[in-house]
Amino acid sequence: MTDTNAARIVIAGASGFVGMELLRRLSGQYQIIALTRSTLAATTLPEHTNTGIYWLQCNLFSLKQTETALAGSQAAYFMVHSMSPAARLTQGQYSDLDLLIADNFSRAAASAGIKRIIYLGGIQPEGKRISDHLRSRLEVEQLLNSRCENFVALRAGLILGAGGSSSSILVRLVQRLPALVCPSWTLKLSSPVSLADTADALVACLKENDVGKGSYDLSGPEIISYRSLMQRTAEELGVRRLFIPFVGVPPRLSLLWVRLITGASKELVAPLIQSLLVDMLPGKTAPVFSLTKAKVRLTLALHQAELPPVKLPIGRPNSAHSSSHDDSDAVVSIQRLTRPHNWTATDVANDYANWLSRFLRLFLKIRYTENREILSFFLRGFNNPMLVLRYVTERSDDQRALFFVQGGALRRKDSNPAARLEFRICEHQKAVLAAVLDFHPALPWPVYLLTQAVAHRVVMWRYAARLAKISRKMAV
Repeated sequence: MTDTNAARIVIAGASGFVGMELLRRLSGQYQIIALTRSTLAATTLPEHTNTGIYWLQCNLFSLKQTETALAGSQAAYFMVHSMSPAARLTQGQYSDLDLLIADNFSRAAASAGIKRIIYLGGIQPEGKRISDHLRSRLEVEQLLNSRCENFVALRAGLILGAGGSSSSILVRLVQRLPALVCPSWTLKLSSPVSLADTADALVACLKENDVGKGSYDLSGPEIISYRSLMQRTAEELGVRRLFIPFVGVPPRLSLLWVRLITGASKELVAPLIQSLLVDMLPGKTAPVFSLTKAKVRLTLALHQAELPPVKLPIGRPNSAHSSSHDDSDAVVSIQRLTRPHNWTATDVANDYANWLSRFLRLFLKIRYTENREILSFFLRGFNNPMLVLRYVTERSDDQRALFFVQGGALRRKDSNPAARLEFRICEHQKAVLAAVLDFHPALPWPVYLLTQAVAHRVVMWRYAARLAKISRKMAV
């Protein structure tokens, strides 16, 4: 039974294969809040409070929900990568989506007085052209570090273990193909770490006396190419396979055939292939975290890759923290814009409203109250507003300008009351994120996709060009 006075720890990404292994290690030692975005997962798993593990449904795209989830905790793990919101339409790059949820997590942790954030990110190869995926991992690391004095980042390349995407892709390729074409990227080197070693390192990071703040590279017991991993997988599975070198296969074609053979999604396969365009070895920018497990751990991880993870007995979530609103029919749109020097989020929001009224003056007019708290958008010739936005003063600051979508003909009447437009400043990236979140359109989906959705993308593209031009002028 868990001590009720034990420290409380939050794990974002608890339902992933690394998160589940971490739960096994920490079970019974701490009070653990395991975050999941799935309402079903949070309410249907069996109750067993002796483990001290409680699942909590939390939408990390919501700052308010994230603040509630982290309140009262002493430490937090952030292991969420390339997360897609539960929305019917998502506009934006995965790196921008990740940046927003990382900013929410960082803000919430600072508000809750979290003493240590532990982040599982990606290797940063020394002196190499890194992929967009690895660059995004570094952005998230820098953002989380900006508000936490005792921040620790573990940087890993391939993590191999039961239930892991890399292991599953390896096993499926070898199982389903008698002959495997091996492009040049399969010769790139990596130093894979086992799931067990990764979990050990994550647990060790909880103790500040053992692991000081900073970034650490995780390195396994050997350096090996992806092709050699496939050959070893064939040996483990007891099958004979022909491996055919073929240098001329471009990465995009590799992405297509790997997806076709394994059935894995583009979101899983693309980061893997992009990352392996360079050697995924620890660089000189961070010390190497010592991992001394035997090589058999690596081969066992491959052999067990198709086995389902063990389900832990867990506690039910606090219903007061869970959201019953179905956002599967919502719209999420996030764009990264250049931030003019010293502009606050409010500056960007005011400029956007003024610019929009000029840019769409033939079709649109904007009315606002004297204090600009309420903005109403009207289609010319109509008296009923298309959208009504309310500026939320108490939830806004220099780095965040928040508007709730209160009404209008384009907003569905039963829409999420938290539907919002916000502008978020990201200091380290010298950027501002423009985000529409939890919005439910009133237009029928086919009509919405061909009209309002397209119009929003065009408007944001033009506004991004405007801010970039202003930034260039200010730099002269």
